[in-house]
Amino acid sequence: MINLAEPLKLASQSLLSNKLRTILTTMGVVIGVAAVITLVSMGEGAKSYVLNQISGWGVGANSITLQPGDGAGTSIPELTLTYGDMIAIREKVKKIQYLMPEIIGRGRLKYGAKEYTPGYTLGVSQDYPLAYKQKAAEGRFFSLAEDSGRKRVAVIGKTVARNLFGNFSPIGEKIKINGVGFIVIGILEEKGAMLTYDMDDMVLIPSSLAELTMGTKNIWEMMITTNDEKDVPEVMDEITKLLLARHRRIDFHMHTQAGLIDITNNILNALTGIVSAIAAISLLVGGIGIMNIMLVAVTERTREIGIRKAIGAKRRDIFLQFVMESILITLSGAVLGITIGTLASWGIMSALKLEAVIAYNAAAIACLVALLVGLFFGVYPAVRASKLDPVDALRFEV
Repeated sequence: MINLAEPLKLASQSLLSNKLRTILTTMGVVIGVAAVITLVSMGEGAKSYVLNQISGWGVGANSITLQPGDGAGTSIPELTLTYGDMIAIREKVKKIQYLMPEIIGRGRLKYGAKEYTPGYTLGVSQDYPLAYKQKAAEGRFFSLAEDSGRKRVAVIGKTVARNLFGNFSPIGEKIKINGVGFIVIGILEEKGAMLTYDMDDMVLIPSSLAELTMGTKNIWEMMITTNDEKDVPEVMDEITKLLLARHRRIDFHMHTQAGLIDITNNILNALTGIVSAIAAISLLVGGIGIMNIMLVAVTERTREIGIRKAIGAKRRDIFLQFVMESILITLSGAVLGITIGTLASWGIMSALKLEAVIAYNAAAIACLVALLVGLFFGVYPAVRASKLDPVDALRFEV
């Protein structure tokens, strides 16, 4: 059985006797591992943030998005879905839990002498707070009766409330949206930003009033939630048959939110993988640096190798000593790199006010890669050292 204790001891002593060179050699591995850990952790944190944002808007495996156009994406689709389509789906398709249309337009708000144009003005249904998990923080949301009865009521986001009303409550106040009078009955819970969009800079009105207020009754998309995930295929089939009968052509398409989450997840994983692969190149560079230093060490220590062989050291002992030196350099660099990368990713994500997700799998892989790098780039110098003739080595002078 091979005894590794003695080669490990000799390798440690050799590295400690050349501290500066050991530190500089290790830096290549430290930088490579730290870069990989930092980028992978940041990528996982960004993925967690995006998926949490999607989930926070009520998106789940039992959700369906219905949109106009054939889904080919070659051009901006004509908005062929109408308010009448929504009513037909609501009345004829079973096993639907929530049905939430989005009729998007521009709304210029006026309150007394103040005017403000929010980022979004949407015609929606009473299912909005349930489908999107965003209830009214103050006041209430409008009802089905108010939507069907074309009651001029509005629910606003907190950004709109701050810009139009300042510090006092807008509940019960009268505003005009594109010249049409409304009463504010609620303020939405604060959602914050999704990527670059302020999700609190919006006004919601009953979908039945979208044409009067914004001049359109065409629906941008419908969010449909089924009673159960297993009902999704059946509901999609019923909607397809219903809309084909109404439109006489396929000018709509649907996709499940589970598929959207998978696509988003795959894209973010690919981006994280690409940047991590680029960062990992520095590990290769560090490995080449290790081999160069080890070759120099073989030359510098030729007489030492000759003396060790002369007093009985075998080729295997010399080989193991130099391989151990290479492995110690890479593993110590990997441990230090993991520590620096973890602290860096935590600091960066905290500064960005995002959740820090430490990539423990990446850390384990980085250690394995560092070990393989040490073995691969340490074997040639070790073989070269072990093959030195003791007589020639003793005669060698630097």
